[in-house]
Amino acid sequence: MSAARRRVYRGALAGVALAASLGAHAALPAPARVSFPSLDRDASGNPVAVSALYFRPPQAAPDVAVPLIVAAHGCGGMFSANAKRRDQLSERFAAWTEQFLAEGYAVLWPDSFNSRGRRSVCLAKRGEATISPMTRRLDVIGALAFAADDPGVDRTRMALVGWSHGGSTALAATNGRDAAVAAWLAAPGAPPPFRAAVAFYPGCVVSLRQGAHWRPAVPLALHVAELDDWSPPGACVQLGDAAHASGAPMTVTVHRGAHHGFDAPSGKVKLWRDVTTGAWPDRGVHVGPDPAARAAATDAVRAFLRERFAAPSGR
Repeated sequence: MSAARRRVYRGALAGVALAASLGAHAALPAPARVSFPSLDRDASGNPVAVSALYFRPPQAAPDVAVPLIVAAHGCGGMFSANAKRRDQLSERFAAWTEQFLAEGYAVLWPDSFNSRGRRSVCLAKRGEATISPMTRRLDVIGALAFAADDPGVDRTRMALVGWSHGGSTALAATNGRDAAVAAWLAAPGAPPPFRAAVAFYPGCVVSLRQGAHWRPAVPLALHVAELDDWSPPGACVQLGDAAHASGAPMTVTVHRGAHHGFDAPSGKVKLWRDVTTGAWPDRGVHVGPDPAARAAATDAVRAFLRERFAAPSGR
C-alpha cells in the first residue's frame, strides 16, 4: 500500500515536547452556551434540541468571519469526569480546543448525550439501546446549519473532527452515499458541506459493512492506533483501501505502539474492564496516552486543516 493511502507513524522525540506543551493548556476563554435543532426527532416528532459550547478565537476581530471546527465527543461525553469540573470540557477536549483556537478556528461542541438525558454510553452492552453514531450524524448536520447562519463564521470553511464514538459519527456524517444527508445538503438554502473531516480511532466496522454504500464525500483523515483493542485499526485500513480504490479522498494513519485514546495530554495506559464492546468483550479495553503519537497526529491534523481551508471552495 502506498504512503499516500496509509501512513504509519512511530513518532519522533522532537514531537514529545510539543505534546507535553499542549497537555499543559491554559484556561480557555468562556464559551457561549447555545442550542440548535438536530435533524433527529424526539418521541413527539419534534426536533431534538442539542445544547452546545461555542468558542471563538479571542484574537479574531468581532467583524471577521473565521473558519470553524464542529467537534464530536467520544462515548464518555465532552465534559470532565472530575466532579468539580462537570460542566467544563475534559482535559483532552480542552487541549484540542486551545489548539484550534490558537490556529484561528472557532470551535462548536454539540452535546449529543446530555441533550438526550445521558452522560455517557461507554458501558452500553452490545445490542442495548443507546445513542448511536447514526443518530449523532443528524446532530452534526444540525450543527453545520447552525454555524453557517452565524455571521462570525466563514460558512465555506468548516470542518468536522471526531474522537472514538464521535469519530464513528464523523464517518456517518460525511458519507456521500447516505441518502438522508445527501438530500438535506442538496436542498435549496442548505449550507456548503464540510471542507474536510478528521476521525480519531473510530469504529469502522459499520461503515465497512456498508460496502459501496459508504464513501466519504469530503477529504477525510483517520488517525488510528496499532494496539487499539476497543476499535481495532484493521477495519479502518480496509475502509481506507476501499475508498482509495474508488477515488475517494481518504487517508488512514496508523500510529505504531499506541492505544485507543493516544492523544490524551496526560495519564497512563489503563485497562477498562467494564467496557464490553471491544475486540474481546471479556477482557476489557486499554485506553491511554502516547506522547509521540499525539504529537505526530497533532502536526498532521494542523497541516491537513490548513491545506483544506486554504484550498479553493469545492476542491
